[in-house]
Amino acid sequence: MLNTLKQTSLFGELEDSELAPIAALCHKRKVPKGSILFYAGDPGNSCYMLLSGKIKIVVTADDGREHILGLLGPHDLFGEMSLLDGEPRSASAVAVEESHVVVIQRDDFLKVLSEKPMIPLKLLSVLSRRLRRTDGHVESLAFLSAPGRVARLLLGLAEDLGNRTPEGLAFETRMTRQEMANLTGTSRETFTRVLMDYQDRGLVVLDRNQYMLKDEAKLRSLIN
Repeated sequence: MLNTLKQTSLFGELEDSELAPIAALCHKRKVPKGSILFYAGDPGNSCYMLLSGKIKIVVTADDGREHILGLLGPHDLFGEMSLLDGEPRSASAVAVEESHVVVIQRDDFLKVLSEKPMIPLKLLSVLSRRLRRTDGHVESLAFLSAPGRVARLLLGLAEDLGNRTPEGLAFETRMTRQEMANLTGTSRETFTRVLMDYQDRGLVVLDRNQYMLKDEAKLRSLIN
């Protein structure tokens, strides 16, 4: 569990002596496909870490439309803000496929923080960086055109998942086109049309779930 925590964005910068008491709080849980771990508005009394499977974080508009805020894979954390502020959930978490998660209860976590005062300072630094990325996503949905939103998503996924090769920046994702479209706030048809346009222009090479960014500079120009 100690090594697993090290692979997360939130706890990855902590020392072993700081991680050990957190690892002792972790409890594993199996989540069937389609299960809802929590709804928006539920009490925020725990944090989750995904060990295997896929979880989507969603909000639902008044007209019933679902907007995906994030699609999570192994070692991703979610609900972590509740560890610090205890506020109600701001979104819902749904298992896209059978998943296994680790749960950390807030009350137990706060006891560790009181005994290890350097942990909160390190966590605030990590959360600040994540907040900046969230601001960028909100700005994208508010001000960018569909091609700009798609370009931002591709670059963001490449940054998180990609490997640099002689041909370009390559990454693979298990997300469907519909899920990626939801992340950009576009329809599946619009998202696919933009992707095909990028491929025709030589900016991206597509092969099922594999993506190769051939011209990062041009893609970045679409979001600046």
